[in-house]
Amino acid sequence: MTLGEKIKYLRQKNDVTQEKLAEYLNITYQSVSKWENNNALPDISLVVPLANFFGVSIDELFDRDADMQAAELKEYEDRSYELCHRMSVETIKERVALWREAVQKYPRNFRCLTQLAYALFDTLDRTFEESYYQANAKEVISICERILRDCTDNDRRESAVQMLVYTYARPYLAVADENKAEEYAKMAGSYYVSREILLEHAYFTEEGKKKGVEQKHHNNLAFMDFICGNITSMAWKLPPEEAVFCYETAIKLWETLIYDGNFLFYHGRMAPYCFYLAKNYAILGKRDETIAALKKAVTHSNAYDAIPIGEQNYTSLFVNAAGSVKPFPEDNTEWIRNFLTNDCFDFIRDDPEFTALLP
Repeated sequence: MTLGEKIKYLRQKNDVTQEKLAEYLNITYQSVSKWENNNALPDISLVVPLANFFGVSIDELFDRDADMQAAELKEYEDRSYELCHRMSVETIKERVALWREAVQKYPRNFRCLTQLAYALFDTLDRTFEESYYQANAKEVISICERILRDCTDNDRRESAVQMLVYTYARPYLAVADENKAEEYAKMAGSYYVSREILLEHAYFTEEGKKKGVEQKHHNNLAFMDFICGNITSMAWKLPPEEAVFCYETAIKLWETLIYDGNFLFYHGRMAPYCFYLAKNYAILGKRDETIAALKKAVTHSNAYDAIPIGEQNYTSLFVNAAGSVKPFPEDNTEWIRNFLTNDCFDFIRDDPEFTALLP
């Protein structure tokens, strides 16, 4: 069997059209036709992507096997996680390049396609040059629509729906389309029948009931995070008096749920809430309130940095079945230093209690 015949056999076996194969390989369908008619050979750069598209073994096609693919994908994910941990314009662009490379090698791997879409999605704000994020918005939509069309994995499909809604709903993007955003949003299930809610009620054995309680406590944390995120997102558009109320409300809610101060991961939520509370107090010229909020912010930031690597459990009665995992060490010193240079703090710049907070 010639290479062209093999490509045609694998394509038909997988119920894939020439057009769809060409789309995944980013070539024309005429090229695929030429291969199958033995009028041309694939470019050397397409050999590995072609093999991985069909998931063939090393004996059937090129020099790869399933174990090598799994190991290589794990390397991509580890590198991507590391780049996420060092979030910046440069590292986000590195993630885009990383997953482009992965998709080029594994063009039909929906894990890779989803990760590429997420990396591109992270560029869709005005931090990046306009031509870059506008082009990436179109690509996010193209990839996500392809996932919905061809992928049967529910997690991948849900991720695609989420990105499509958030992309179409950004008014500054050329692709913005409220009707499309609504259409895709309606494809998602109700939170009353979400996986997380249903898992609370799925278990009935003694061992299973422990899993149900653990899920309930994770849900308590997630729902609180969601509610406080909604409350504080309003603050950016409000005058400082009302912004103060938003941040204070979010802080009180968290301190009610985690009343014993063992916030673990959520120290990372409390710190910015307290910092932005301080910023709004500073705009209002309230010295004592500003200092108090900054002290609390620095305390939470330092507590987050001090969390040991690995898994720990919360101790509040409402969430003590839930665990928190810290994979990497953290150091927010630079972020604190930069935040405290904000002009709004100039009125207390020489205050001893303020200077004592500087890292």
